[in-house]
Order: sequence, then structure tokens, then C-alpha cells
Amino acid sequence: MTTVHRDLADRCRTALVGYVAAPDEMGLARAYELGHRAVEAGMGLIELVGVHRAAVDEVVAETPTRAQVAAAMDFLTESLSTFEMAQRGYREAQERAAVAHDIALTLQRSLLPAELPALPGVERAVRYLPAGPQVEVGGDWYDVVPLDGSRVGLVVGDVMGHGIRQAAVMGQMRLGVRAYLLEGHAMDDAVGRTDALLMSLGGMQTATMVVGVVDVGAATLSLVNAGHPPPVLAEPGGGARFVVGGHGRLLGLPAPAERPVHGPQALRPGSCLLMYTDGLLEAEERAGGDGLDRLLATVAGFEGTPDELCDHVIAELVDDA
Repeated sequence: MTTVHRDLADRCRTALVGYVAAPDEMGLARAYELGHRAVEAGMGLIELVGVHRAAVDEVVAETPTRAQVAAAMDFLTESLSTFEMAQRGYREAQERAAVAHDIALTLQRSLLPAELPALPGVERAVRYLPAGPQVEVGGDWYDVVPLDGSRVGLVVGDVMGHGIRQAAVMGQMRLGVRAYLLEGHAMDDAVGRTDALLMSLGGMQTATMVVGVVDVGAATLSLVNAGHPPPVLAEPGGGARFVVGGHGRLLGLPAPAERPVHGPQALRPGSCLLMYTDGLLEAEERAGGDGLDRLLATVAGFEGTPDELCDHVIAELVDDA
């Protein structure tokens, strides 16, 4: 028992002696005050009951009267009421947090594409796994942007941190890069403009993003990567490799940055590009492994549809966590 707890125990005994001798409202108020101080001092419920029991043994006669027993129980009940209130407050806080999480998750989902557009010659699939109820919503996003001719833009990004602000920033960035691509800006320019947009929002927010453009007619891929984990290119025959070109620094830092463009590189028919955020790698890395190595090994040798690849990767890297 700590010094603070011993002091509380002594005060409890003194107060209980006075209350058993002459029960009144002031005595009950003292019991409540001592219970409140016990909560503040981190004294556990069992410890406080033990203090009360020891005090009762000292102040109540061997053959206590009904009035003494009733007074001792009233004193204990009042001193424990603070614990009950604290427990109720905790439950209510948990309920409010669950409601807030649901609202934030709804906001987060509303900022993502309602559905993926139909793209002739391109199969596409997406999986978006939100954080659990004990984790705040984040700023991960994706987009598929039909462009002129036979080109299509593919975007995956991640605003650093968790919370409502990050989700709101994510929505603005998703719409910003989509608008720049639809306006016809070159990939590196679109990424640079999105960087400037993020800077204009304030709050020292940073983000990563990878933008790919697939030209279906020419069967090519071009890519700009702003500090994001590299996409995986799964090729017919089971080969898999990271697309590491076009890599530049993340978004949101004050000095201007060059945005190198990777490609255009040729794509074989049946190739599949896997883009993701670092949340996919967290379970493996928390276990002490290398998330990127595990991801590449998971994709290597796989042949199937984009939907099947998404399910396979989740089963290996998420469901097994």
C-alpha cells in the first residue's frame, strides 16, 4: 500500500468511527469524498473494500447492533458510488466512441468512389478494409479515372495519421488529383499540383501517393510515385516484380520537388498491377518480418483475375495476422 493509500485508509477509519457513532448527511458526504479521492489516487475497488473491512473490525463491537451494521453498510455504499459512476462514465464514453467511429467511417467511405467505372479492355478490382473500432479512421484512398482515348488513371494515396481531419484532407486530395488528370495535366504536373494543394490546406500534413496511367491501346504503363510503397506488377506465367521507377519524395514538404516519371513501359497481355497502402504490410512488419518481401512472395506465382488476386493477398497478409 502506498503512502497516499495508507493516508486514505486512516481517513476512512476516522470517518467511519464518526459515522457509526452518529450517522448523518455530513458523514455520508465524507464517505463519498473519500471514495472520490480513492478513484483519483488509483486505489482499486477490492483495496477500498479491504480498507473498509479493516475499519469495521476496529470500530464495531463483537456483537454489533443492527444500527451499527446498517451505518457501516451505508458508509461503504456511499464510498463505492464513485466507482459505480466512473464505470458508468467509462461505458458511456465507449458507446460514444463507437458511435463517433461509425460516423467517421461513414464520412471516410463517402469520400471514396461510389463504384468503379467500366473500362473496355481493363479488369479492375478494389478492396478497402477500414480500421477496427479501437483505431481512428485514416486517410487512405483510391481512385480510377477514365482519361482521353484509351487511357485510364489509377491512384492510391495515404494521408499520414488518423482522425477526422485526415479523412477530410484525403477527400480534398482525391478530388484534386482527379481534377488535374481530367484537365489533361501531365502526370508529374498533376502530382505537383496535388502537392501544392496539400500545402495550401495547412496543418503540416503529409501524404504519399502513386499515380499510374495505363494506355490500353498501346499496352503501356507510366507511373509517378510520391513516397508511396511501390506497386507490384504480376505478369503472365507467375512472375512478379516491384515497379520502382518514378519515385520521388512524399507530399506536403515545403521545398519544391522533382517528380520523375517512370515509363511508358510495355505491358504484356494479362498483366496485373497491384497498388496498395502500407496498412497492408503492417501485420507482417509488427511480427518482425519484411512486409514488402512477404507481399512479393505472395503475388509471385499467382495467376488469376484481379478479384482473385485481391482475395489472395488479403488472405495471406491480413486474415492470417
